[in-house]
Order: sequence, then structure tokens, then C-alpha cells
Amino acid sequence: MPRKRISSEPALQTWDEVDTCLRNIGEIDRELALLEADQQERIDAIRASTKAAAEPLQNKKLGLEMAIKEFAEANRAEFVRAKTRGLTFGSVGFRISTKVVIKRIADTLQALKDLQLTQCIRVKEECDKEAMKNLPLETLHAVGATLKSEDAFGYEIKRDAIAEVA
Repeated sequence: MPRKRISSEPALQTWDEVDTCLRNIGEIDRELALLEADQQERIDAIRASTKAAAEPLQNKKLGLEMAIKEFAEANRAEFVRAKTRGLTFGSVGFRISTKVVIKRIADTLQALKDLQLTQCIRVKEECDKEAMKNLPLETLHAVGATLKSEDAFGYEIKRDAIAEVA
């Protein structure tokens, strides 16, 4: 396959052409927003119909689960030797479940700190890049970081003007 040369000349030659491109981008954005809104409406409709179709099944499943639980509780004496009863289509049983219940998180957290039980406190650590921007370069280099500046291109669409034209 032969190589193709790409021209180094810009595709746009005048500011009017740039302005036309901005208008086209705005119109495309508007069409995309309409498509996304239509998509979201369809998704919402599918979710609603799925929820309506699933509700009777979920209610039936919940009723069956409650019936199994009631039967197992009524026959709890059979679970003294074995915690689980295997059946053809599954198994039922009882397990000891232990969980910590906290009434007031702030009070419990402060009490853990006061008792120096820091191993019971989760702390998420991460670099604060905004604060690091204010550090001297020597300090940034010492901690293995650097500043990167770039001249980023951007554009802004005047949506009101496009709406008036459309």
C-alpha cells in the first residue's frame, strides 16, 4: 500500500470557516442531546416494564422464602446435630451471624480515638494534588512529583445563538 502524504496546511483558512465549524459542533451537540434524551426515555420505559413484570415474581419468591423459613423454624429441633439440611434442590440451615451495630457513628469514632484503638478506624490516604501545586519545585522533586504545564486548546459554543438559527 503506497504511503499518503498529509498536508501540513490547516484545513480551515478563515475565521468565518472556524465560526461555521463552531455552529456545526453546536448543532451536533444539540442533536446528540436529543438522541440521548430519547435513549433515556426508552431505558426508563424498559425499566418500568421490567419492574412491573418482576414484581409478582419477587413477591412470590419472598412468600416461598418466608414459608421455608417458617417451616425450618418450626422444625428447629432437627438442626441440633447438623446446622444444614441437604435436600434434592438445595439446602436450608441456620448459621450464627455476628455483626457490630453502631448507634451513633460520630460518638463511636470519637470513643475509639479516645481509647487509642486506631486499628479499628479506617483512613483513606491519597495525595492532595491541589495542595501540592503550592509546594516549591525542590520539595516536589524530593517527593517524586513534578509540575506539568500545557497550553490546552478549548472552545465554547454559544448555544443561544444556534437555537435562534435552528
